[in-house]
Amino acid sequence: MNKTGDLFKNLLGFKHNSKYVKSYLNDANIKSSIYMSFIVLVIETWMILRRFYLAKYIPNNWDSYSNKFELIFKYTGQYALFSVCAITVFLFSLFIANKKNNRGTLIANLITGSICVLWGSFIAFEILFKNITYGNFYYVATIMIYATVSLLGIFVISHAIYQWKTNKKNIVLSNAIIICFSLICLLFGLAVGYQDFNKGYMITCFLTMILFVACLLIWKPYISIIILTSIFVLFYLMQRNFDVSMLNANEVNYITFFISLTMVTISIYQQRVTEAKKDEQLIHDAIYDHSIEIHNVRYIIEKIKEDRANDLAKLQNKIYLFFNLVNFKTINVQRSFDEGDKFLDLFAKKLIQEFNGDYVARQSDDKFVVLTGDNTFMNKINELSDYVKELADGLFILLKVGGYKLQINETPYRAIGKAKIACGLISLKHDTIYNEYDDEMNEKFIKQQYIINHLDEALEKGWVRAYFQPVVWSDTHDLCGAEALARWIDPIYGFLSPADFIPVLEDTRLIHKLDKYIIEYVCKYLRQEIDEGKPVVPISINFSRLDFELMNVLDSLNEYQQKYNIDKKYIHVEITESALSDNVDNLNIQINDIKNAGYAIWLDDFGSGYSSLNVLKDFMFDVVKIDMKFLSNFEKNERTKDILDCIIQLATRLGMKTLTEGVETKEEADFLQAIGCGRLQGYLFGKPYKDEDFQQKILDKELKLSDHIL
Repeated sequence: MNKTGDLFKNLLGFKHNSKYVKSYLNDANIKSSIYMSFIVLVIETWMILRRFYLAKYIPNNWDSYSNKFELIFKYTGQYALFSVCAITVFLFSLFIANKKNNRGTLIANLITGSICVLWGSFIAFEILFKNITYGNFYYVATIMIYATVSLLGIFVISHAIYQWKTNKKNIVLSNAIIICFSLICLLFGLAVGYQDFNKGYMITCFLTMILFVACLLIWKPYISIIILTSIFVLFYLMQRNFDVSMLNANEVNYITFFISLTMVTISIYQQRVTEAKKDEQLIHDAIYDHSIEIHNVRYIIEKIKEDRANDLAKLQNKIYLFFNLVNFKTINVQRSFDEGDKFLDLFAKKLIQEFNGDYVARQSDDKFVVLTGDNTFMNKINELSDYVKELADGLFILLKVGGYKLQINETPYRAIGKAKIACGLISLKHDTIYNEYDDEMNEKFIKQQYIINHLDEALEKGWVRAYFQPVVWSDTHDLCGAEALARWIDPIYGFLSPADFIPVLEDTRLIHKLDKYIIEYVCKYLRQEIDEGKPVVPISINFSRLDFELMNVLDSLNEYQQKYNIDKKYIHVEITESALSDNVDNLNIQINDIKNAGYAIWLDDFGSGYSSLNVLKDFMFDVVKIDMKFLSNFEKNERTKDILDCIIQLATRLGMKTLTEGVETKEEADFLQAIGCGRLQGYLFGKPYKDEDFQQKILDKELKLSDHIL
């Protein structure tokens, strides 16, 4: 019995619908109103033209009226007003469907609504006080039509003002407008049908209007049934008082049409509800991360989109918070992936609990996003930080949070990205939990976007070029090589150092474009100097870890080496130590291929990381380039000298030559030469120079060229 009852409740529309389904049905009715009002407008326009034609070409009527406008209005006024109603509903529905809210929308709705109010009220009162015959149904229906026209105008004006002030639609008012227009159509059909049937004509207008209202505008089935039953019963009772009653066969057809139309309204309603629920489920699945039972970031995007359309006040004074669990991978490695998932699930539940009522989502892996207006969010962040330490249970996992205040017109992805930037800047600061995006970061962000967007243009137009920093022998200080360092001279930002653009290009995986460009730049420079008979030295080119993922380094080297016919001894390859920490086997293969192809391989920034000895064990280099950090406390820390001595001796025993960068004083140079470091580089011997300046210093013998350069 319960199942049968539920079935009928669902069938007749008594079951409660979700907010999404209600909105879906309302939007469907608004879109249907566009088509319905347009069809009515076309029909009424045709009727106006037809009535005007009849008025003009019926001599008795035309000639008897001195005021031709009065005659035209008499014949076409009713249809003209119905056309105004159709235009009013058409514009209203069109603007609502397109979510437009501007001064033009407001003015259009105010004008059409006012015309309906004034015109409908005037004619309704005129009929009421001059021509009314209460026993005559036609006049009663006519008054009701014009009164409803006035009511339609009032609702349109009210909704226009409401939407203008709040920037959101009012479902109650929009439904009232659609109901008013439906009543006008039904009453008009009833009045015309009354006249037609009484004259023995077909009741096509009556049936057409009912069909429009029933099939285009779909309410809950019980409402549709009440409307249809009332209209059909009313018309049926009316016709029994006519001189010509409905034939038995027509009664059967009449009842059959009523039943069929009722079933159609129920069917269309159920179909729309089913579609709405499917869409709702798809949206739910799209915005929900089932792995740890939390929404994903698309949920926040959709909620912001919804608030912008319906209630901007909800977005006032809100801030994005980007949460990152720094070093979270440790738990997967040292415990298990199951433990990692459990950790994330518990953290997500705690995050939702702390920010109850706010928009909370998981962006990816161990990163989460919250949009909140709570001014006490720092207290919650501190509680979450303590909770993370508790869950970590001795493992080094830290919570870092970046904030960015919501800007109404900014895209959520861009805003979340800024909160992420703020978070990233404190990822290595153990004593800082929260960082908020500010003007300085904003300027940096704008510059980063500029670099990303203009990289191709910069390479094409030569805004990027290589500067060459001298490398000398430690014993004679004669020039034996140079390192190519990328510099960006921008028409807007001026001089950009590598610290400005290289990290950005690495983060966006565009670094290979720059490095490939530098290879060609160096080869082209060497070719030009050789062709002009000028002396040249080997030039080393830096390669990022990403270069070995994003391009074939050996193929790129060979491409430009062969294009410019450069001896391979003049091209040296520098690989940063940190690049060798991942995918060791693959990199070892590629490095050996480059070395076997005839290019010298340098290990750059040796000692900057924590895997230096492993690197020396796993890879074979021609030159080990010692990081300049070892010289930072050279004069004060005697242990620095001992370490440098050990490194150079170790490299020598392994068959590798050595070079120390960052040499700025004579004392440093003398010490390094004394302990056997073969090459030196630093400001003591020269800063990075433009290629033409570098060559000029060689020609002017400011940089003395060594007799042996390899």
